[in-house]
Amino acid sequence: MSIFSNAWHVKVVTLACGLVLLSACATSPRLNPEETVKERATARWELFFSGDLAGVYEYLSPGYRTSVSSLQYQRSVLTKRVAWTSAEFISSECEDTSCKVKFDVGYTISGVLPGVKSLAGTQNIEETWVLIDGQWYLVPA
Repeated sequence: MSIFSNAWHVKVVTLACGLVLLSACATSPRLNPEETVKERATARWELFFSGDLAGVYEYLSPGYRTSVSSLQYQRSVLTKRVAWTSAEFISSECEDTSCKVKFDVGYTISGVLPGVKSLAGTQNIEETWVLIDGQWYLVPA
């Protein structure tokens, strides 16, 4: 009976090791917060440039969305004199549940000065992203 018992233990250990290995294969590697936020922030800017302001709105923090409707947000973007023309990721620095993300953004401002139709340039901006229920959201300035 002792031999059967040892064989049984070996089978159980082998099965357990196999399950651990299979579970490791089934899960995708988790990105670190900096990479996850970079992907989300870049995706948000891409939606912005494609004109999908309703999609951009979904990246805004739940707290912001409780006080500003999607339509209000879209109107505020469309009525500004500033038109964002490009966004290039620079860096992100994260702590537990918040990240500071830096972009170099291109812009055009219309009707700035008499006789000047528009003014174009670039500027470094810093966005604040927060982790809420496992998802990263932008906190508008």
